Amino acid sequence: MLRDGYSATRVDDVIRKAGVSKGSFYHFFDSKESLGLAAIDQYYADRVQRLTSGGHSGETDPQRRADRFMEYACNIAPELWKNGCLLANFAADAARSSPVIADALGKRVDELRALLADVLAPYATAELTAADLAEQFVVCIEGAIVLARIYDDSAYLRAGLAQFRRRLEQGAGNANDRQAPPRRRPG
Repeated sequence: MLRDGYSATRVDDVIRKAGVSKGSFYHFFDSKESLGLAAIDQYYADRVQRLTSGGHSGETDPQRRADRFMEYACNIAPELWKNGCLLANFAADAARSSPVIADALGKRVDELRALLADVLAPYATAELTAADLAEQFVVCIEGAIVLARIYDDSAYLRAGLAQFRRRLEQGAGNANDRQAPPRRRPG
């Protein structure tokens, strides 16, 4: 489904690839949609576990945690999304035809944004909330995935997040400058 999309994946193809009988398939899944939902859950759990398991996870200082998360995300992005994003594939291919899949995708993206907002909160400013930054992270990675596919170059995945990271750091620096009171000369 990641390679070919939801619509192009036939149950018979899955059965053949898995080496199981149709009866076995339908013992576990009552439909292709059920398989799709299981695929979404598995893919999401795997990506989130891998994204949140870096060295940043044990960091107690929020700013250092955010900095280390962004460094880790830049480094792991090519591995995580070199073959695309199942959530984006399903959104483009199945969300309109299946309200159940659309709902599952919405829930997963909302969960991801909440997770990202928590990690990216130290970069928030009055102009860009943590929720805004989480949304931009998702947009950035999905755009980088599209470019990586168009040009068959996974370097776009690291480069996209590296550019996002630089923008975060620039914004955080500006926010710190605005918050610091001006120093006065004695006298």
